[in-house]
Amino acid sequence: MAATETALSTITNSSTAVSTGIKAFVLAHPVGVAIVGGAIVGAGTYWLMNKYLKKNEEPAPAAA
Repeated sequence: MAATETALSTITNSSTAVSTGIKAFVLAHPVGVAIVGGAIVGAGTYWLMNKYLKKNEEPAPAAA
C-alpha cells in the first residue's frame, strides 16, 4: 500500500507542476498579450469614434 500511495502522490505532484507550468506559459505567451492589446485598441477606437462622430447639437436660435 505504501508504494502505491507514494506513486499516486508523485503523479499528483507532477501533474500539478505541469498544470502550473502550462498556466504560466499561457499567461505569458505573446498571443495572450496580443489579444489583450487588441481589445484595448478596439475599446479606445470605439470610444473615440463615438466621441468625435456624435452629432453636435446646436442650441436653438433665440427668439427675437
